[in-house]
Amino acid sequence: MTWISFSVRYLVNVEDLNNVESAGNYVRHRRAPIVVKENDKTYSVTYVPAVSGEMIAHGYQANLADIATQKGLPVEDLVKQGVLLKRGAGDSVHNSKCEDKKGSDYEQCVISEDVVEDVAGFMNPNKLIKRTSNIAFSYMIPALDTVKASAIASQFQVRYATKELIDKHKNENIQSLYNVETASASYVLTGYLNLDGIGITQNYPVKEVECEGKSECRKERMKCALDSLTLTLTQFLFGAKRSRYNPLTEIEALVLSVSEKPFNIPPINGNIKEYLELVRNTANSFGKVLGINTPTVVFYAKGVEGSKSNPVEVFEEYGKIRRIWKNKRR
Repeated sequence: MTWISFSVRYLVNVEDLNNVESAGNYVRHRRAPIVVKENDKTYSVTYVPAVSGEMIAHGYQANLADIATQKGLPVEDLVKQGVLLKRGAGDSVHNSKCEDKKGSDYEQCVISEDVVEDVAGFMNPNKLIKRTSNIAFSYMIPALDTVKASAIASQFQVRYATKELIDKHKNENIQSLYNVETASASYVLTGYLNLDGIGITQNYPVKEVECEGKSECRKERMKCALDSLTLTLTQFLFGAKRSRYNPLTEIEALVLSVSEKPFNIPPINGNIKEYLELVRNTANSFGKVLGINTPTVVFYAKGVEGSKSNPVEVFEEYGKIRRIWKNKRR
C-alpha cells in the first residue's frame, strides 16, 4: 500500500469560500464549533469561520477531471461540467454502458468509465454498490493556537442599476444593498490519499480497471490523482466566489508523509518545530511496531531546518521515496 497523508497551514485573509445561507440581504459565512483547551482542567467551545471538506473535495475533483481529460483518461460527461452527481442519481442520467452489470462487474465498469469516481468514490443504492473515496479532506478551520486571531466581518455592497432600468421595470429592488460576510484566519487542513486503492475494485471479487489499449493505466491514474492533489493544495484551487473574493493566501507550512500502511499526521497546531518532532517520533514508532519502512515525512516551513524551498517541492519527493523503498526490498 502507498498511503499519503498531508497537513497544510494557510494564512488566509478576506475569503468568502464557503457561505451557507442568506437572510434577506445578508449572506452568512460558514461557522463551526471547536473545542479549545484553556488550561489543564478547562475546555471551552467557540464558533469560528470554516470551510467544509465537501467544498475542498469538490475543488479537488474538478481539478482531477481537468487533468485526467488533458491526459486522455476517461471522465464522465457531467463531471467534466463540474456536476458531481455520480451514480447516486442512477445510470439513466449518464452516458453509461454499466446499467446491466452487477456487483464487482458494475464497479469495475463504472471506474473504467470515470477516473473521478475511481478516485473519489460513488454509491448506487439501486445496485447496492458502494465505493469508498480514496481521497479525504477535513474541514478547514483556524489553528488552535490562533483561534482568537480569526475574524468574520460583513462587507457592504450595492447592486447598481440605472434610473432608466428601474423605470422600465417599475421595480426599485433592482438596485439594492446587501452584505456578504468574509473571514480571515490561519487555517489548518488535513487529509489523506490512498494511492493503491485507485484502479481496483473494492467489492469482491477484486478486479483491476479495464484499460482500452493502454498499459499501466493504474499508474497513470495514480499519478493523475497525486498531480491533482498537488495542484489543489499548493495553488489553493477550491472554494466559491473566487472571481471577486479571491483570498490573499500564504502557505505557512505543508507537511506530507508517505507510508506503506495508513499513517495520518495531525493538523499543524502550535510551534512548527515541536510539531515536526512529534510527527517524526510517531513515524519511527509506527514503522517499528508494524515492521514496515518508517513513514517518510517531507515538509515546507519557512525558517525551519530541513525544509524544502517551496511547497511544490514537497510533492516532488514522492517518486524518490518509492524508488528507495523498491531498492530496499531487492
